[in-house]
Amino acid sequence: DIEGAIISIEPSTGLVRALIGGKDFKQNQFNRATQAFRSTGSTFKLLIYASALSNGYKPEDTFIDLPKCWEDYCPKNFNNKYLGKLSLSKAFTSSSNIVAVELLDQLGFENVINTANSLGVGKTLKLEEYLPLAVGAYGETLMNMTSAYAAIANRGFYKVPRAIEQIIGPNNKVIWDHDLEKKKQNQVLTKKVADTLNWMLEQTVSQGTGSAASLSTRPVAGKTGTSDGNRDLWFIGSLPQLTTGVWFGNDNNNETILNSGNAAWAWKKYIQKIEKDLKVMEFVKPNKK
Repeated sequence: DIEGAIISIEPSTGLVRALIGGKDFKQNQFNRATQAFRSTGSTFKLLIYASALSNGYKPEDTFIDLPKCWEDYCPKNFNNKYLGKLSLSKAFTSSSNIVAVELLDQLGFENVINTANSLGVGKTLKLEEYLPLAVGAYGETLMNMTSAYAAIANRGFYKVPRAIEQIIGPNNKVIWDHDLEKKKQNQVLTKKVADTLNWMLEQTVSQGTGSAASLSTRPVAGKTGTSDGNRDLWFIGSLPQLTTGVWFGNDNNNETILNSGNAAWAWKKYIQKIEKDLKVMEFVKPNKK
């Protein structure tokens, strides 16, 4: 009885190219892609790392991934697996909860929340200043999380997601076109920061927690996310020209017996159906301008 949703957004335009809000629209018209505010799990960590890189942290900076408490808050890593001393990029690839909370603590809530807001996250349901924010304890829609990832694929340019491409009136006169919105595009991250994040997201798929989404035919940049009790299962992944988010869960918020690898696998199956229409492209590497 698990539910699900999927949305594909074109990073360069913000246009929604595909959207499914649930299993059966006839039975239930609730749109889980745009209306459901669900715990984001580790997909939120992208925003923590975006804030860190924007504030001068580097992928090679080292952290200690071992159990730690912040007063009475003692986060744990998945399966209680800890890697000790590791780089920032490795912490992201392995999805360390400890390092994510450490970064939030060092950066401060204002920095991280401002970064999230600039990427369209936490504007409807306000993000609060609690450390569990680092591990995705707060709710956001699949559409807004996917559009944040689309901005990373678009080298730091955020575009508000739109389902309408053009409005044509009498005599075929164009009343409105999405191209008119181009002037409103917002560069919220530098290209260097966005390119570094894309590289880290690629590592996450090729060697980390997102491996179920890897494609032999082209690079994939993405991240899994799981909330407590596997209640929310996420994968948001990008090809340079298309960012797609997948979510699974129960409407009543009951636990599931699946994991975020199932969301990554579903993402892969979906992309394999459409990739023939998408040119093979590489992400810009961080050392390039």
